[in-house]
Amino acid sequence: MRLGFIGCGGIANAHMSDVLKLKEKGVEVEVTVLVDINLENARKFREKWKLGNVKIVDDYRKIVNDVDSVIICTPHAFHYEQALFFLENGKHVLVEKPMVCKIEEAVKLMEVAKENNLILEVAFQRHFKPKFIRVREFIREGGLGEVKAILLELYQDWYQHFKNTWRTKRNISCGGELLDSGSHIIDIAFWTTGLKPLEVFALMDFYDTEVDINSSVSGRLSNNALLSYLVVGSSPGFGEREVFYGTKGKLEIYGEKLVFYDFENKEHVLDYSTLKSSRPLFNFVDAINGRDENKSPPINGLYVAAFYEVAYKSYLERRPVTIEELFEEKGINYKKYF
Repeated sequence: MRLGFIGCGGIANAHMSDVLKLKEKGVEVEVTVLVDINLENARKFREKWKLGNVKIVDDYRKIVNDVDSVIICTPHAFHYEQALFFLENGKHVLVEKPMVCKIEEAVKLMEVAKENNLILEVAFQRHFKPKFIRVREFIREGGLGEVKAILLELYQDWYQHFKNTWRTKRNISCGGELLDSGSHIIDIAFWTTGLKPLEVFALMDFYDTEVDINSSVSGRLSNNALLSYLVVGSSPGFGEREVFYGTKGKLEIYGEKLVFYDFENKEHVLDYSTLKSSRPLFNFVDAINGRDENKSPPINGLYVAAFYEVAYKSYLERRPVTIEELFEEKGINYKKYF
């Protein structure tokens, strides 16, 4: 399989490391082209990973005949046009989070991928980590009962690291910490439980930037479950917390430990030692070759995009906003996806 990298920045290195791991296992995958608007970035990337004379270009539209699939590692605002171009030209796409910035973009990509029988996958790493896989299994198998509430917390020194970068330029990033690192966390709420976002009310603090740094978001999910999500992008360091409340008890994620508390307050540690860890690229290649299903499909990207687009609308209009309202405004069939 001929693979192209669209963007040669920081996250591209993680995917390149995965390419080498696949090659070590005998998987037929070759990086055939690197694309970056800064050619020097691409040259440094090629040299770092010892890619020989792999082709380098500054325009992704020039490589359609050089690849079978691509990994999109560019800033958020460019994901849609780049993914759409390759899907319309018959290429499989693995796109970094967030998949897109708007719900109409997510819907369009999903439709084109389906029409052309192509794999479109979102690089949500937690879908491939045993801890979160076990959480999903436990909830989907009924261990928690009916999910009634979800508490999410994300703390990161995001502001300190990215204040003067493209991530705080709204026309390039589309949003701040809620959309960026925060997309991983909100995806977990939907992916593990099978619940969908319905209504959101958000408060935000932008500090001295164009984008949100801290956010407090309340949500109503399907089955009338409630969501509380706190994002602090100006924390001294990184941390996250996820708690799921159901009719049979409470499930908490303590670092690498999963603990379920029943209504007698007995502690049950969930074992996930037998589950295997994987990576988005591994699944992407297997899905293309028919060896596995797409475990991070674009519907996940749509739910996340809907959540944060409505959150931003709520913040600006100072009121709760429903997902259905946003779909109606854009003329998109809400019931088809929700």
